[in-house]
Amino acid sequence: MVDKKKRRRRDDWTPPPKSAARLAAERDMRQFKALQSLPPVPQRRVILAGYGMALLLFAMFLGFLLPSLWVVEDLRSRGVPVAAEVLDTSNNKYGDISKVEVRFEGPDGAVETELHDVAGKYPEGLFPGAVVDVTYDPRAPGRALTTGWVENPPMVSSPLLVTGALTPPVLGLAVFITIRRRRLLKERKRITAS
Repeated sequence: MVDKKKRRRRDDWTPPPKSAARLAAERDMRQFKALQSLPPVPQRRVILAGYGMALLLFAMFLGFLLPSLWVVEDLRSRGVPVAAEVLDTSNNKYGDISKVEVRFEGPDGAVETELHDVAGKYPEGLFPGAVVDVTYDPRAPGRALTTGWVENPPMVSSPLLVTGALTPPVLGLAVFITIRRRRLLKERKRITAS
């Protein structure tokens, strides 16, 4: 039989040192893999669009709310109640009243005007020829509102609810995306610096 050579095992063997180019290539590969594992960074235009949408929704909310409040307060302080005849009503494509024209006797004679809306809403049950109590501003007779709505305005309407309910989540989403972008950019900077 042939004696087999026994392989000697050295416990103190170390691999040869790596070259600087090899170390740099391995470091670059680790950075590349770490950067690939991160999710994409949200773009600035997405963040700006979120803030713009939140601002637009809030402006619409205020546009529905404030003019209605001002008209109601003005008519409560100096309004004159009078009986008015409904001349015409118009409906929108959803079947809701979108315009109500009335005629009443003002300080300088007959006044024909549109009833003011409250938070984007008009009174129900009005039809041409009906007589309704309205309160108008003697300084500006074109500003008129049904007397019931001057005393107890319905400040809850679908346009007001929709814009008011959507503003906080849209703003919150924009803030969340901003924070996420900053964290991802810091993480990318930390990975590339190492």
